[in-house]
Amino acid sequence: MALALLMLALAAEAAGARPAPPSPASSAATSATSATSASSAAAEDATAPAALKELPEVDVLGEQPGPGLWKITRGDHTLWVLGTLDHVPRHMTWHSRQVESALAASEVLLPGTPALSAAHLNPVLLVRLYVQWRGLQKDPDRTRLRDWLTPALYARFEAQKQRFDARDARIEKLRPPFAALRLYQRALDDSGLTRSNQVQSAVLELARKRHVRIERSALRVQDPLGTLKQARTLSPAAEVRCLDSTVHRLETDLPLMQRRARAWAVGDVQQLRELPFEDQRETCEAELSAVPDLRALIDEATRNWLQTADALLAQHRVSFAVLPIYQLLAADGPLAHFRSEGDRIEVPE
Repeated sequence: MALALLMLALAAEAAGARPAPPSPASSAATSATSATSASSAAAEDATAPAALKELPEVDVLGEQPGPGLWKITRGDHTLWVLGTLDHVPRHMTWHSRQVESALAASEVLLPGTPALSAAHLNPVLLVRLYVQWRGLQKDPDRTRLRDWLTPALYARFEAQKQRFDARDARIEKLRPPFAALRLYQRALDDSGLTRSNQVQSAVLELARKRHVRIERSALRVQDPLGTLKQARTLSPAAEVRCLDSTVHRLETDLPLMQRRARAWAVGDVQQLRELPFEDQRETCEAELSAVPDLRALIDEATRNWLQTADALLAQHRVSFAVLPIYQLLAADGPLAHFRSEGDRIEVPE
């Protein structure tokens, strides 16, 4: 089961690769067509001084409530929804009395991540999946990251590496998406932000203590080994675009990430709406359209969560759900769906 989860993480981060790195010519084409690349090395270098400024840790400490809950009502049935943020201030303690009260009255909790299952999972397949997963991270030809990137993009990557993790020699041996993810996690640590959705973990623990049933949306992987093998068909250009978009976010978005983290911690939903949100995973995930099984997993996970939430609202007097806040607020997200169904939605103050 853990390896099935790793496979979904692979899909979400666009981590997969083709055995051979791109030639310098194809790297140049990649840099030119990437939405986040500068049009020339000079333009890229011009952004470097700002990117190298020291970034203080986010300064939210102590107990914080986070945002209020969305209340979705259909007849006499209620679905409470908590919008979470992956990267919140690391030194804060989240405590929401509203969440405690709503969860205590709920019959069931729907987390934001699915329950994964895989067909024909056995010890031999687990070992093969693990070997396949490890094999995706490095190039079998033992090329280095420098060989995949244009000189200008490599210089930008190296500037961020020196900023956040100068001693990490292993990162140079990873394929671009894995190197991007590794550097991104180091940057989060340095910025005083959490790496993962710790608030959802706290809600799950609270539900267990209160004996609230946890019902995850289902996601079944029919051919886990074949899906991982498909990841090798991603083009070198797609891998480089994923790294490029991550470097761009580190260059431009970390202060905004900290502001979003502060706004979430104190429950300022209006500021969260107003602050621009950039997610380099969207660029990575867009490349998965060339890998049918991986693209289908992401689409199915989104669809299944919404179907499960809709069923809980129909079947239970009070239920509770968790979802990343920017998915919740998206123009085509769950709130838009429930409005189209004629449900009443009350937003947090």
